[in-house]
Amino acid sequence: MYNSDLLEKYVSLYNYGAEQGDFEPMLELFTQDAVYEFEDPRIGSFVGKDSISRMFNLQQPDSSLSLIKVRETNTAAIADYGDDISPMTRLGSIQLQAKDGKITKIIIKR
Repeated sequence: MYNSDLLEKYVSLYNYGAEQGDFEPMLELFTQDAVYEFEDPRIGSFVGKDSISRMFNLQQPDSSLSLIKVRETNTAAIADYGDDISPMTRLGSIQLQAKDGKITKIIIKR
């Protein structure tokens, strides 16, 4: 599986979680030691699947994401994203790194 395919699957399951309040299907995409990092130091990083799960359960997103442009590098998939209010307006970027079809790291930049 290409990282870009995994990124699209992640966003689809993220959106499902935002709509249904159930992030478990999305969390199955992560390795046990995955890192979910926000560029904003006020939010910081979450290390480990349990920490990532707690973050999503305590601060559930209430809007869905839309990918604007996905590009593949040798080590990651990177995409600009918008939300359900402005799907084609770039709000930031998502970088996804993976190993053996599982997410090892996500970096969110605004």
